[in-house]
Amino acid sequence: MQFHKKKQQNQLTIRRSGLFVSKKITADIEAAAPIAQRLVIDHFGRRPLGSVELVVTKTNKLSGLVAQSVAVAAGIKYDVWRNKVLSLTERPGDIYAVTVIGPKNSIKIFLNAQRLRRRKGQEVGPTLVYAMVEVDQLCRKGGPDRQIALAHHEMGTHVLSKAAVKKLYKQFHAAEDEAEKATQQIMGKVVRNHRRQEAEAQRQVPAAAAGRS
Repeated sequence: MQFHKKKQQNQLTIRRSGLFVSKKITADIEAAAPIAQRLVIDHFGRRPLGSVELVVTKTNKLSGLVAQSVAVAAGIKYDVWRNKVLSLTERPGDIYAVTVIGPKNSIKIFLNAQRLRRRKGQEVGPTLVYAMVEVDQLCRKGGPDRQIALAHHEMGTHVLSKAAVKKLYKQFHAAEDEAEKATQQIMGKVVRNHRRQEAEAQRQVPAAAAGRS
């Protein structure tokens, strides 16, 4: 499944990973992802988001897929990462989505279909907007380096000093705060535009009725 935006190199690839991953949630994601991508591009107004792979999966596969994606991007050997869990997915059952770097400078969004399904798909839109903001963050200078440093530290291949770890986690928390704020702004604008359109439609009904009388 691929989507293209004219004049910009934004490409979305969507796939399922795992048995019995919800087809309904996957279809909802397929429909909403290009919209979320466009909203985030319009919000920041500075760059195409590039190629992004969306992987719809289950809670019990989420941590392993995220660890694999970041570890391979960081050049960490299989024997090191295969049983490791990053702090990004400490509580996978509570996670809607995680956005990480992947091999060959790729970006992947791992979506937890079970978590989204529990909310009857109501969080698909906001989740994808939040994830696309994280994609924007990873496209910035230093974005991938932070995740690589995190993987090396938490997997024990390059342990950071206490000061460096504190600084790194502070940067992650700042990114989370920015993503949350941006998502609220974007979704708020979407709601306001929807209400404005509804109000306009309601105003046109009496006018049309008057014209027929």
